[in-house]
Amino acid sequence: MKNTIKWIVLGTILLVIFSTTMMKTPEEITKILTNVTSELRLFSAFVHILFLAVVVVGLFFKKNRNILFFLLIAFLTLSATIVSIKYMILPNILIFAIIFILIINAYLRKELNFELKEIEPINKYFGIVGMIFGFWYLHWVETPIWLNALLFSPLGSINCPTLLTICAFLCITAKPRSVMLELVTALITLYFGFFGIFRLGAYVDVILIICALFLIMRLSSSLTYKSVFVKENVNNR
Repeated sequence: MKNTIKWIVLGTILLVIFSTTMMKTPEEITKILTNVTSELRLFSAFVHILFLAVVVVGLFFKKNRNILFFLLIAFLTLSATIVSIKYMILPNILIFAIIFILIINAYLRKELNFELKEIEPINKYFGIVGMIFGFWYLHWVETPIWLNALLFSPLGSINCPTLLTICAFLCITAKPRSVMLELVTALITLYFGFFGIFRLGAYVDVILIICALFLIMRLSSSLTYKSVFVKENVNNR
């Protein structure tokens, strides 16, 4: 019953989020996000450097990988929440605040495990693709886009690159996993993938759709009604 209530509350919040994204015109949204990206160029450069440092250290030092990758995606969601509050982007405030809470909860319940040897190669493939295009997000930056995106794409600031990167890290997690974190993140990412393509003309967001669908299909292959809505998914290790 408790789990069912959680899903109802989350579902309601998601409907509110999706509804609020339609309150502004594509032109207004584009203006806001372009402004955010432009004003936070130095912060974006810092996030890119931090991302590379954490990934490299995490890959080479297995003992520290879980805490490093957890801290990175928690930082990305927290920073995106703060940026959204600063610029009063209501949907993004709700999105990243929810995902931040779910990430913390998953880590504390030992449901955020980056044991790369325990996952199938296909998980690594989607994880790598998502990380590349989350880091090198080819939108919202000035020309030459392919070059400026390497440092100044708004990772940790606005939704699409940040959601894609979080999805990518979730792709490379091993069991036990947090169903709630993965499903909520995947559904939001899927929505904004379609939103970016059809409302904002950000065709690079097709990668969001691909990574989100992979997470959803991976979840659907192993879930039952009871495991989602009835049984508390507690890891007793």
